[in-house]
Amino acid sequence: MSVIATALIPIFGVIALGWALRRSRLVRLELWPGINRLSYQALLPALLFSTISTAQIEGAEAGAFLVAATLGFIAMGVISFAFVALPVDGPAFTSLFQGGVRWNGFVLLALAGAAFGGEGAALAALVFAPTVPIINVMCVAVLTIWGASDRKPNFARVAGRIVTNPLIIACLAGAAASALNLFQTGPVADTAALAGRAALPLILLAIGAGLDFSALKARPALLSLSVTLKLVVAPLVFLGLGKLFGVEGLALVLLTAVGATPGAAASYVLASEMGGDHRLMAGHVTATTVLAFLALPFWIWVAGG
Repeated sequence: MSVIATALIPIFGVIALGWALRRSRLVRLELWPGINRLSYQALLPALLFSTISTAQIEGAEAGAFLVAATLGFIAMGVISFAFVALPVDGPAFTSLFQGGVRWNGFVLLALAGAAFGGEGAALAALVFAPTVPIINVMCVAVLTIWGASDRKPNFARVAGRIVTNPLIIACLAGAAASALNLFQTGPVADTAALAGRAALPLILLAIGAGLDFSALKARPALLSLSVTLKLVVAPLVFLGLGKLFGVEGLALVLLTAVGATPGAAASYVLASEMGGDHRLMAGHVTATTVLAFLALPFWIWVAGG
């Protein structure tokens, strides 16, 4: 069995466990939002800080990787925006757009650490800082114009949320600690590492709890298009940009894997709040999460070949 398959099986096993816990009501429905918030606001930032602050990555390698990753999301925004020409309603277009742009970086974080060690985990963690603001601005703008909700967002509040996003802060703090050689050992490093170890299991459980297989029946043609956009077009775009910018080896493999990650659960929340097609979005997240078990090993093999 390959290293990638060996690493993916427990990841998707924990996702399946989360789905089973929710379906069986062993964990009450009202507890899952709290689990999500704890993971996102506290545990995941600790993991990102710990991973980045102690990483040993060459600056040039990380720079080319980050430029290619950032441009990859912008390129997917441009490609996804082209679907505005399709004869579909505005809410459906917004969900197609989010499906092409948003990614579930938590699955990649779990895979990178298990399959590629500390360097892989650090490269995967670095992607969050520059891309979280860009992705959120693009998606909010599209939903504002084409969403069905009458409630328009407060852009000052959106900007404030981006600036104070705990994931971005953790990435920047980790990069600063690494550059200044701070918190490499000692109580702060040990606390961040200990808290961070709890992040991915809880996040993977929450991803599983959010899967909605009934949504796969909603608008199957558009769902197939959004899945193709995420698991076929996006990896090709990221792989092509990586080669264009001279990204090689492990960095190219991880860059391609960024494109092949499943859709993010946050896209369903945003669609519900801003008038997107939330059923199509739920189907997209569910389908891409299941199919990523096949897509990720394939694209990693292509990039590493």
